[in-house]
Amino acid sequence: MVVSGEERPAKPSRFYAVYVTGGTEARVALMMKQRTEALGLDVRSIIVPPELRGVVVVEVGDPGDLYDLIRGLRDVKRRRPVLIKKEEAVKLAAPVVEIPTVEKGQIVEIISGPFRGMRGRVVEVYEQRGEVDLVLLESDFRMIVTVPLEQVRPAEERH
Repeated sequence: MVVSGEERPAKPSRFYAVYVTGGTEARVALMMKQRTEALGLDVRSIIVPPELRGVVVVEVGDPGDLYDLIRGLRDVKRRRPVLIKKEEAVKLAAPVVEIPTVEKGQIVEIISGPFRGMRGRVVEVYEQRGEVDLVLLESDFRMIVTVPLEQVRPAEERH
């Protein structure tokens, strides 16, 4: 018979915004990661939101570990992190990318990738794969290319 020690229930995660000097977010996050590994802190995730300058979001189980994490870090502006809701942290971690709706026969402009700036007519839309086949209009011959939906935007409305 094997008797194991009582397992403590895992503490629920809490999310905190740590204010840092603008432009140093990635470096501070790397230092936090190294410190977490070295000290064995209960830090579950570190998020550097691209749309928020000067903020690093940290998910911890024990708030005391957060204070050990930021103690002595040069670029941390405020020593009192701000508690934020889980829903807000999730929004910051996974920003929503709006994919334009395109239809067969529609003229679109390619906004990124190797064909950037070119226009094309939609031949086929593969929504499950997130791709679209286009006939390039600026080509000397009929050229069909497949590009991701995120790389196109409608150039004109369908009539």
